[in-house]
Amino acid sequence: MDSLKRAARKIRSWDIRTEPLIFFLAACQSIKGIVTPTLSENKMKRTYILPPGAKEKTFYNKKMVLWDQNYDYVNLPIACIVGVAYGGYSDYYGRKLPLLIGILSCIVETAFRILIWHTETDWPLQWLFACAAIAGILGDFLLTMSAINAYVTDQFPDKKMLSLRMIVVSILFSLGQFGGSQLTDGILYWLSEINILIIVEGVYIFSLVLAFVLIDNRIPASIPLREEVEEHDSDQSIEIETRPKTILEIAWQSFVSLWDSVKIFFRPREGNRRLFLWLCFLANFLDQFVFGEEKGLIGTYTKLAPFDWDSHTYARYKSWRPIVQIIGMFIGMFLFKNLLKCKDSLVIALAIASMGLCAVMIGLAHETWIIFLSLPIGSLHGLLNPLTYSFMSCLIEPNEIGKAFAVASIAQKLAGIAQNAILQNIYTATVDWYMGFVWLLMGGISGVAVGIYAFVHIVAKRERIEDGRERRIETTSE
Repeated sequence: MDSLKRAARKIRSWDIRTEPLIFFLAACQSIKGIVTPTLSENKMKRTYILPPGAKEKTFYNKKMVLWDQNYDYVNLPIACIVGVAYGGYSDYYGRKLPLLIGILSCIVETAFRILIWHTETDWPLQWLFACAAIAGILGDFLLTMSAINAYVTDQFPDKKMLSLRMIVVSILFSLGQFGGSQLTDGILYWLSEINILIIVEGVYIFSLVLAFVLIDNRIPASIPLREEVEEHDSDQSIEIETRPKTILEIAWQSFVSLWDSVKIFFRPREGNRRLFLWLCFLANFLDQFVFGEEKGLIGTYTKLAPFDWDSHTYARYKSWRPIVQIIGMFIGMFLFKNLLKCKDSLVIALAIASMGLCAVMIGLAHETWIIFLSLPIGSLHGLLNPLTYSFMSCLIEPNEIGKAFAVASIAQKLAGIAQNAILQNIYTATVDWYMGFVWLLMGGISGVAVGIYAFVHIVAKRERIEDGRERRIETTSE
């Protein structure tokens, strides 16, 4: 009995809150991603008549890409602005509400897609514009991930523990993707894609309830608030700020937070920290520019000959992908962090290089097994997100984390806009000429991002910037 009590106390000491949530959300995202290409292709075939002499696969493939672009052109600009406002709000009031709103956006988007893709309702494709606008106002899935990352950072101020827990979150995200992919591959024999999507909607609703129960609303570290200062007798004059209380104040503060979030890039900082902040966001923008296209295009791309993937093949690919990434993260952490003691910035550069090589391999592929072989080549990329947030925490102050992570989310969305405006148009323009051209281009873009992080690593190592967080913690404890 005593051993059970000790085990229970030990588990409580781990402060497990976001981990179960991230698992279910990742599973939902994976399942939705697997069934989307087939449902979208079927909708295009019901909507558009094949012109005489056109290649059926290529014609409908381009229509799928076109409506993906239409959705993102509406959704991403709205989500960019709203995401920064939510990030500024979370620095005053905590991460819980933005996290819940982000999950709600997934529920709304999935409901719209069910009504559009289901043969019984069969709403016109134009409803995707309304779906994109509403989901954008609610922050989209990236708001959820940004809130989770900021919440974990609030939980663990120690950099070493933060890096570990960020990686745990990333591994659980991959496990959720694996579980969702495996489940989809199995139930596709019994259920149609649209019925699977309806089940996903139910799991999203369950995740919203789970987040409401598990996540407490911790207020991030910041300068003292007026009501907190008044509780102490002191003659000292200190700078204070107050939280907005009315709806108008909250709305005004949201607009102010847009500028506040941008100002973190212009504030004077020790050494080259401000330069590194700019360079890191540029490199992350380029990486997301490539990774977002790789992740979003692969399901559509492999519908073409010579691959001709169905949902089962895509589910198997999605099943292997998180497992390979988990293995790559374990090997990468053991080899580069524990054995070689590499700094986060160097491992980030290697992770981006891994993705670039993966894209090149897909671009050169002419058989399905080569695309599957690209998975271990890109396996280190799973380390990028957790280590990037860990490295960013060395460059900014604790009360800037919400703003920085929100802007990071915005950078990802801006990369999505650029991805749609540039890479997807290049894909549709070159797919008849050389279908793998855009993948080779993406590999070259990754090379530029690797060069940026390599420079950051060299200078940051010389200035010992990645030791700064530990020094701040030691100073505070003293």
